[in-house]
Amino acid sequence: MSQIVDYLIHDPVGNVEGQLGDYDPVRLEEAEKNGMVFIAVMDDGERRLVKAADVSEPKQQNQYFTVAKPEYVDERTKATVAVFDAVAAIIDPQPATADESGEAAQQADPVETFRSALAALRALEEDGRE
Repeated sequence: MSQIVDYLIHDPVGNVEGQLGDYDPVRLEEAEKNGMVFIAVMDDGERRLVKAADVSEPKQQNQYFTVAKPEYVDERTKATVAVFDAVAAIIDPQPATADESGEAAQQADPVETFRSALAALRALEEDGRE
């Protein structure tokens, strides 16, 4: 059976949510009366809506969250953007431009650029599984 590892509080009007850090029952009830929604995060990743009265500080059972380092996110973001740039070059190709001598600059094959960018993104995904 899954265990609760965290709680989130969601503001449907502002469409924002954050990790719950204050488990004072009076404050939780007041927040619920003001329209806040509480979400229990289970150890298997499932999320469940819960009432303020059911919220209590979760017990850690040697389960910790892994925080991604900025470099990890940056690598994946750059690789993802490269894939989308390559797709854009295929969908909306730009005319070749000429240099000062009037010769057209060599452009890479957009399909090959896409394949290369996608392979790089997949390689990062494979590295993330290890």
